Parts: sequence; C-alpha cells; structure tokens
Amino acid sequence: MKNNVFPLIALGNDAPVVPDHGSNVGVIGLANESRLVAATYSEALTQFTVGYRDPENLLAAVDYLAPPIPVGRRFEWKKADNAQAFLAETDDERAIGGGFKRVEYAGSTQLGKTGNRGLSYILDIDEDGGATTEESVVAMLQQRIIRNKYRRAMTALLALNAGDAAIFSAATQPDELVKAALAAAQLVSGVFPNRGLFGLAGWNLRSTAYAGNDKAGAFAGLMKKPAEVAGDLMLSDLRVDKAVYQSAAAAKSRIVGSNFFAVVAYDGMTKDDPSHLKQFYTPTAGGRFRVFRKVTGPADKFVEIIVEHYESIVGTSTVGSARLNITAS
Repeated sequence: MKNNVFPLIALGNDAPVVPDHGSNVGVIGLANESRLVAATYSEALTQFTVGYRDPENLLAAVDYLAPPIPVGRRFEWKKADNAQAFLAETDDERAIGGGFKRVEYAGSTQLGKTGNRGLSYILDIDEDGGATTEESVVAMLQQRIIRNKYRRAMTALLALNAGDAAIFSAATQPDELVKAALAAAQLVSGVFPNRGLFGLAGWNLRSTAYAGNDKAGAFAGLMKKPAEVAGDLMLSDLRVDKAVYQSAAAAKSRIVGSNFFAVVAYDGMTKDDPSHLKQFYTPTAGGRFRVFRKVTGPADKFVEIIVEHYESIVGTSTVGSARLNITAS
C-alpha cells in the first residue's frame, strides 16, 4: 500500500471503475449504487464487516448520539408536538351523566429516504497476501466510512442549537455550569437529557479549572472519572471523545470540539420515539454493511473492493438539547 492517506475520486453512473489502473491502484473512490450487482457480492468479506471493530470503536460513538433505527429505503416518521405531551388539567373528573374530557394529540408526518453510501478501493492482485489483504482493505474502508458517518452525526448535532458560552476556569465551577444547562434543557422539552458528551478539549479545560482552584472540593472534582461526573449530573452516561480526522494534508482536527453536549437517546428506539438525533439505516443481507468484490482491469490483475451501506442521520428535534461552547476565558 503506497500511502496511508488517499485522494477521493468520484465515480459516476456511467463511468468505468477507473480510467487508468496504472495511476489509480491504491486510490479510494466513491462507490455508486448502480454499478453493483449480485454477481459481485462477497458474503465472506461482508461477514468480516460484522465482526470487525475499529480501534476507536467509532460506530459505537455514532450510535451513542444517534441511535440506529432499521427502516426501508423510503420511510415515514412522526414528529410530535412537544407541548402536548406535558399538558395537564387540574380537573379531569367526569360529571354524572356526562363524558370524559376529550383530548387530541397531533403531529406531523415526515418523509425520509436512506442514502446509498460507500467507498471503493482498487487492489493489485500481486499486492494481495502481504501487508495488504482484502480483509485489511475492507477494514480500512469501513473505518473511513464510519468516520465519515460520525462527522455527519456531529454536523447534525451542531445544527440543533447554537449553544451557550461557558468559561471553565479557576474562578468558575464547571460542573455547576453543566448542571444549569441540563436543567434549562429540561424546562424547554420536559425531558431531562440522559446522555452527555465532552470533547477532549472541553474535558481538559474542566480538569484545568479544578486543578487551578484551591477551594475545598476542587481536588475531588479534578479526580472524578466521567462515570462519577455522570452520576453527579444525573445523566445515565457521559463520554469523553478523542476522535480526530485528517482536515488538511498535514493537519488533523478533532471531530468533537471544545464542547459539551447532552441529548435524549436510548438503545432500541423505534423511529417514532422522542430523541434529538436518529440514525435511520436500511439493513442488507449482511447486516449494516455490505461488500462487493469485482475482478477487473488488464489480464484480470486488479480487484475492486466496495463497502457500502444505506443511512440517513436526521436531527429529529431541536427542542431541549444542551450545548456549551467551552473556553478558558
């Protein structure tokens, strides 16, 4: 394998796999749904994707924010009127001979479609069997696809609200600022967020703030692990994210910036359950991902490997999420 970072090339509906194998071997391309046929489906490589876990477990990070919901390619989901879930009457007693007070719940139907996403890689057969194998190519493509997925989830999360500025310093109490943001979020939606997420930079600013504070209890705050902080904040879970992506030729950036986020999200949700983000996906015969393998090129010396999936990450509610944009001053 020539490089660890490859340029992307777009492959149109009618374009050949690559215009010149000599110059495109080892290049990752955007896969296209119309070019895939059942004859090139690889059950063995697809099964490899089921058991594969990348070192950072980025898929779990995506699922944490945007619970995966299996749906058809085209689907409908209900967007409820948040206020109606919390209406309350002081008198719901039925009078003799009369009926009960009648209420109605309304909501809008939203239409959606999962997009066909994927990447492909051209492998020289003479390269296979050494440091580069078909399985390692699938792993590389799957990891890159999931990193793309995580960035889309973060884009959808950032779009929910602009957030509030929060200074984490020795003169402030970071956890109290987070508690106030969570309490305010509940009063907007009526539901207390249950999952929290710190970007590494935000978490480090929290630690620095407590380390520079000589007041009683500051050292205890400094030493708390995320799970202990989650308990204090009344969250069911709290994570600190360290994932990065290649943002320029010689630079990397963090996927989650210097922020704190809190959302409503649960495992095993249905498409109509209340949450802030959802990851709608269409299952394939092999699960969430599917792999195609196609022998191609002069003298059949090249193998194109394609990893694909069907997914749409949607911000399903802008009501009641919490976001802090953390700085040191």
